[in-house]
Amino acid sequence: MFKKLAIYLMVPVFSLSMIFNQSAYAEWYLGGAVGIAIPHNVDDLELSGSGFSIDISSFSPDTAFAGGIKGGYFFESIPYLGMEINWSISAPDVDTETINATITGTPTGLYVGRTTGDFIGSVDVDSVSSFGFLAMLRVTDEDASKEYFGMQPFLGLGFTVSTLDVKSATIFDTAGTQLGTTGSSDSATDIGFLLSAGLNYIVSDNIKVYSEYKFQTVEHTLTMDTGVDSKLTNESSSVVFGASYSF
Repeated sequence: MFKKLAIYLMVPVFSLSMIFNQSAYAEWYLGGAVGIAIPHNVDDLELSGSGFSIDISSFSPDTAFAGGIKGGYFFESIPYLGMEINWSISAPDVDTETINATITGTPTGLYVGRTTGDFIGSVDVDSVSSFGFLAMLRVTDEDASKEYFGMQPFLGLGFTVSTLDVKSATIFDTAGTQLGTTGSSDSATDIGFLLSAGLNYIVSDNIKVYSEYKFQTVEHTLTMDTGVDSKLTNESSSVVFGASYSF
């Protein structure tokens, strides 16, 4: 569903770039920020293979450090409208959380020989990295300076190309004894939905400091054991603080 949504979003985003590319001058900007990534609960993880399926109960990845950069421009002829490309990275692990696995059939891989019941699971995530492509709206610089004491709200809507890179997943029994770990690492790159909202503060003609909230949702499929697919929806929020330079 999110891949179809992203395709629909791509049309207006890139159409706008063609329509308004005739502007004689544009306000280009570059920025960078750091903050925290706040993953949402994963409540749809399903492992499947030949002759079996496993539904995993909801679990919560850890809050993690987040960083990113962005660049874009706003058009002189329509100063409240612009476009942005950004990149962000975080590594939200899952640290030994109790889960329930509902097992149907005869599983292979991590759950070979197991039956439905409670386990303790952990996941070592190398990174979640995302490239975002957004159509942007904001209060103009002139209005922000004259009417809002230098405060400049902005809103972005578009799509993200997100890569989830997982090093390993491990399960333990409820007493803490390790039962197994995945045979390999894997990564998946997929397209999803991205929303951005924030507030600039105009320091000077060229410099702004900002706070920003982003939400993204992407459906990923990983294969970390031979013949076993892991499907999940990765939803996350982030809050960052940074600075940008306009020229």
